[in-house]
Amino acid sequence: MQLVFEELQAHWDVVRGLAAQTEQAVADNVATPCQFNVRSLLVCAVASAYSGNEAEARRLEAEADALGVEGYGLTTDAPRIRLALIRGELERVERLLVECRDAMWFVELAGRSTRLDALAALRDRKGVEEEAPPLLLPNTFLEPFALRALGLVREDPELIETAIARFAAMGLDRHAEETRALV
Repeated sequence: MQLVFEELQAHWDVVRGLAAQTEQAVADNVATPCQFNVRSLLVCAVASAYSGNEAEARRLEAEADALGVEGYGLTTDAPRIRLALIRGELERVERLLVECRDAMWFVELAGRSTRLDALAALRDRKGVEEEAPPLLLPNTFLEPFALRALGLVREDPELIETAIARFAAMGLDRHAEETRALV
């Protein structure tokens, strides 16, 4: 659960610091197939990719894939989508989006925010226009992600600036920085 919390805040340095502990927990739990084993390793891979350590990211991703746990939608595919976004693999992003929409409740926020980011990266205006408006609830975690996605596909700098302000107000500084870099 700590990984989920740190992932939502984009505290990738903290996640990297938890990688060895995560790998040990997965090894200790390997006899009990669980989508959280896969997801946790993939989140650590995302943290490595953000830090520029692609070799470590690929190693962790391969370790997750070797567990053979599939079919859990955004629960396990959101970090795969995030990895593909970091790597600029938009065809893979598109493939993964077709296959997954739902996530387990405890990773729903990470799944939905990743899905919005992916749709925006693909410049899928129709997809963003369908998925973002219901998430525009003031002062909620997903609101700035929805604003950012809409701002990008509509090419609306005001929406993007509002997203930056909302991220900052929530203390989601990394997300605010990423948004600034997009404009």
